[in-house]
Amino acid sequence: MLAGRWRLEGRRWQRAEPAVVLRALYDYAYRAEDGRHVAMAAGERFLLLHKANEDWWQVRRASEPRWARPFFVPATYVAEVEPGDTGRWSPLAPSQPA
Repeated sequence: MLAGRWRLEGRRWQRAEPAVVLRALYDYAYRAEDGRHVAMAAGERFLLLHKANEDWWQVRRASEPRWARPFFVPATYVAEVEPGDTGRWSPLAPSQPA
């Protein structure tokens, strides 16, 4: 089943807490066991569905519908997006002046 807390509202299950949004830090591509070519680009956003283990997380692209087929990404290649993050990413290190 999907990770997180769920509650029944009427006849539908709803996530009880906000979904965890991830942002890809690097480009990455691989061929899945079923033969699919899976690729992600730096900056792309995903919804976390399940932390399979500490190395691989199951995700779905944030831009795709709920019924889209999920896939796995390496956990070290993604970072959680803070709730107030506007999506801007600066190439400057935090210690460098703008």
